[in-house]
Amino acid sequence: MAAAVLVGAVALSGAGADAPAVAAGGHGPRTERVNTAPDGSEAVGGGSYNAAISPDGRYVAFDSEADNLVPGDDNDGTLVHDVFLRDRRTGTLRRLNAPLGPGNADFATISADSRYVAFNAETGGMNGTYHVYVYEIRTGRLERVDLDMDANFTGGETPALSADGRYVAFVGLQATAPPQNEESGRIYVRDRRTGTTRRASRVPAKEGRGYDSPRISADGSQVAYRERSRRGGGPVGERDWADIYLADLRTGEQRQIDTTADGLPATSGSTDPLISADGRTVAFNSSAKNIVPVPDEARSYVFVRDVRSGAIRRVDGINGNQYADADAISPDGRRLLLHSYGVEYGLYVKDLRTGKDTLVSPGTDGKPRAATAGPDGMTPDGRKAVFESHLDDLVDGDTNYETDVFLRILRR
Repeated sequence: MAAAVLVGAVALSGAGADAPAVAAGGHGPRTERVNTAPDGSEAVGGGSYNAAISPDGRYVAFDSEADNLVPGDDNDGTLVHDVFLRDRRTGTLRRLNAPLGPGNADFATISADSRYVAFNAETGGMNGTYHVYVYEIRTGRLERVDLDMDANFTGGETPALSADGRYVAFVGLQATAPPQNEESGRIYVRDRRTGTTRRASRVPAKEGRGYDSPRISADGSQVAYRERSRRGGGPVGERDWADIYLADLRTGEQRQIDTTADGLPATSGSTDPLISADGRTVAFNSSAKNIVPVPDEARSYVFVRDVRSGAIRRVDGINGNQYADADAISPDGRRLLLHSYGVEYGLYVKDLRTGKDTLVSPGTDGKPRAATAGPDGMTPDGRKAVFESHLDDLVDGDTNYETDVFLRILRR
């Protein structure tokens, strides 16, 4: 079982003008642009997406189509992404997938100990096979982890890391398109210490089911994921086309999370599971109206389940606006990173204990701006958040007409 595939030289650059936290004065809230070039100029050649921040706020990982962020970026092509890691303390920027050769790379995540970054990478050039790699920040060592899966599963994508990076949850991909009555993907967990892989997703009760969106607890013992119909929702699909499950790898229990308090399944699709570090809290988005009473006029809702007690609650959007999705959850399950849309656009940190909403994506005029974040988009204390936005007035001097990655420092 080959594990460490190579140790690659990484491209290092000087700090961008608005990259290091120390470059900006004052201690109040402020917004920084993360995806800047070595000379501080704007990213050129495409947008930047899928930002993740380390718990201490030092590192920000993201993927980008831009080709001017580090010297020697030869991975060009339409919609080709590279994975970058910004060290905000030193101001350096690394292209993590550079040693793997041409091909798309995206969806980076950072371990809670700030030691590892996991991401997808396409090997063999464009239209190649996607694999999951773990990058050790201190040494630059790359390790492939989508290994030893079931027969015909040869690739992987969308990783999630345990706190110390020992366990990696990911979606296993089949070498060929599955028949209509088979699964289109499975959730696996790789133990990097023992070099073993186990399946985490359940054996489906219905045909044509697939699995995606894995999220893992800090100790690696619990994995939340989505089960979906290959037909999807809509007029020709299933009404209840997707559900959220929680796998306990210690006991083997598979528990459906998107249910009513007394265990009745959701009547419509649920997506985007999030799990707290201790595994006690799972948040998700759903259009089901039977989980708890909901207004009829809204299309989708945010729900939070206490796994231990079974209690479930609906989390309303900003100023009573129902149009909101949960993008990230804090390790203790107290805070959600919500993006609001429909009536009031913007990204907010919502404190579930106090009900306080803190704006994350203000424009230069202080008013909310549309933005979205990833599942690792917020530090544990809720004081920093990273996100993406296509708008050009979150910081001064934004003239590249691209989606950029931003860091918002809410408070010290």
